[in-house]
Amino acid sequence: MEKDLAAPSLAEKVRIDGSVAEATLAPDGALRWSSDNGGKWCLTFDSEVLGFETEGARITIRAFVEASKGTASCGSQGGLGRRVRRDYVLDMPTEEAASMWTEKMNAYLDSLETKHQLHAQEIAKTMDLLKYDGIVCVSGDGVLVEVVNGLLQREDWDSAIQIPLGIIPAGTGNGMAKSLLHSVGDLYSVSNATFSVIRGYRRPLDVVSVAQGKTKFFCVLMLTWGLVADIDIESEKYRWMGSARLDFYSLLRILKLRKYHGHIQFVPAPGYETYGEPITQSFCSSGTEFCKDDQGDTVTASSCGYQGLAMGAYGCEWRCMNGPFIAVSINNVPWAAEDVMPAPNAKFSDGYLDAIIIRDCPKSVLLSLMLQMSDGSYCKSPYVTYFKVKGFRLEPGNRVGNPSKGGIVDSDGEVIARGDYSDCNSGKQEKEHNNLMAYGPPIEMAVDKGLATIFSPRC
Repeated sequence: MEKDLAAPSLAEKVRIDGSVAEATLAPDGALRWSSDNGGKWCLTFDSEVLGFETEGARITIRAFVEASKGTASCGSQGGLGRRVRRDYVLDMPTEEAASMWTEKMNAYLDSLETKHQLHAQEIAKTMDLLKYDGIVCVSGDGVLVEVVNGLLQREDWDSAIQIPLGIIPAGTGNGMAKSLLHSVGDLYSVSNATFSVIRGYRRPLDVVSVAQGKTKFFCVLMLTWGLVADIDIESEKYRWMGSARLDFYSLLRILKLRKYHGHIQFVPAPGYETYGEPITQSFCSSGTEFCKDDQGDTVTASSCGYQGLAMGAYGCEWRCMNGPFIAVSINNVPWAAEDVMPAPNAKFSDGYLDAIIIRDCPKSVLLSLMLQMSDGSYCKSPYVTYFKVKGFRLEPGNRVGNPSKGGIVDSDGEVIARGDYSDCNSGKQEKEHNNLMAYGPPIEMAVDKGLATIFSPRC
């Protein structure tokens, strides 16, 4: 956070926790106050203040301080002491004074509110990272994905992606926060996710390159096609039903079950070499990527952000499966949402993706499997094929029995390719060229082991 050290301090005679005190707010973000009996205290906004709220002439500061806090020294003493939550109540002499102090305090709590889709990506791509120790997303998983993409689009992507990322769940999915807390046996809650960031433990996180031709982006959770993607996206038109919309539309989609033609290819992880059928031709890409600078000249990949792993890095040990498919899901972490666990064996940084394939399944069994996704036990069904891969290639096809209609490819909750618009909300209909990728041509996925870093409840 950048501070204007030339700006004058604010000074006011106030009541803090009921006692009269002389308080100052310094340009370095330190709030100091002294009482009539000679006591002195200090709070630093950078390391101890979680937030504050103003009501009239009263400002309540929420802090996380060392239990022994009480001296004039600012900040924690090397981070070794036990910390506790504490509120400090400042009663200002007037509402005008409270407003002035509030404006100044806001400058020291450096937070940004996203205004539109991809805004977080724009911020991460251009922000001065030297001013920060980490980036925390108070959101669903979508903002976290945007931040990762923004960091990897920078010229200094190799150092930028090393900045620790945090997630405090405030969206509809929240799969990353659930996965992190569940991995150490912690209860899923906003407070536990918040303290995971405060504690500062870190762990590496795999990042997945998703490419179609020269179009490329990065995901950290999952990519789905078929039943799960249809339910996730098409149920939006029933949002007025609240959380019941997913259960309702799941039942509807199973009763009117769709199957899709298609073809998948993959490089199996060790121990999964018997899955699928061998293929004699590899579809490795050369890994040579170019982009244009502002003058239209060709420049090297290093100057236009990270280009991801080339599929050629996996050699020619490819295998395949043919459709029809009911559902295809490729996962990087165990949980897709706080109550949906599609990949119970997924790890944060093992360098593999967990593939879940359903090709043929009776409707009655499929309904039971959907209910079992809350704990991941559905994977034990003989109708579910579960294996790990190093690289993956999806060629989505049209519906069985209806060749004029395709399906939806959904990555981290966002549509990246769509082959049919008749089932979407009329207010959200789009032309296909507005999607990031085209439906039908191959979509390739490659995983970078431990490329990013994320705040975790424990190491």
